[in-house]
Amino acid sequence: RYGARIAKGLIADLQKQSGSFIATVESKDSGRQQIRARRVLLATGAQDIEPNFPELPDAVQRGLVRYCPICDGYEARDQKIAIIGHGTHGLGEAIFIARTYSDDVTLLTLGKRMELDQKQRQRVEEHRIKVVESPIDALEIRDDRIAALRIDGANMSFDVLYSALGLRFRTGLALALGAQHDDTGALIVDHHNQTTVPGLYAAGAIVRGLDQIVVAMGHSAIAATHIHNHCELPTEEEPGGAEE
Repeated sequence: RYGARIAKGLIADLQKQSGSFIATVESKDSGRQQIRARRVLLATGAQDIEPNFPELPDAVQRGLVRYCPICDGYEARDQKIAIIGHGTHGLGEAIFIARTYSDDVTLLTLGKRMELDQKQRQRVEEHRIKVVESPIDALEIRDDRIAALRIDGANMSFDVLYSALGLRFRTGLALALGAQHDDTGALIVDHHNQTTVPGLYAAGAIVRGLDQIVVAMGHSAIAATHIHNHCELPTEEEPGGAEE
């Protein structure tokens, strides 16, 4: 309707030359072709690091395995909840659930030691979080519950399992251009959602923040508005192209 062209394919490579980006697109119908653009908005997303669970798709569909207590923690209120994770992220998610939704929370670290400082130990005790550092031999569904089978023989079962193993950011195209990222791997952007590479923007899960669709839409609106307002202006590499 508005004249936009949608090209379906895999962006195999993204380079920057003389003020323009050149994307190499691979598709089954058109083969390999190149698209040139003065500005690029990346919305390549991130992928959850999933637990080793043989029936994972079915468990997710049934609400036994979940990923975002901010989104759906209320649905698991007052249930026996386990969190798979470790480090600051895993502990933070366990504390969030314990102080908000359930008095029965267990953090399964999958055999990784938790080096807790005094403040963290106090939070664990305050919310009565059980920390299990023993390795988990298997996870399975038993009678509509999640069973965690430990190699030390002490088996456990839970109503809901939250995975807090982190994300894999799909930022390879940006990193290859020299874009900077933070300590989590998310791309660093300014208040226009522009990365540290001039003309390269990022939106959604590859930018640090809540991994929610409405947040990604906000990122995209901010970036798209800035791109639109600079469409007819020269880029930094072009004469007279000192952008804000």
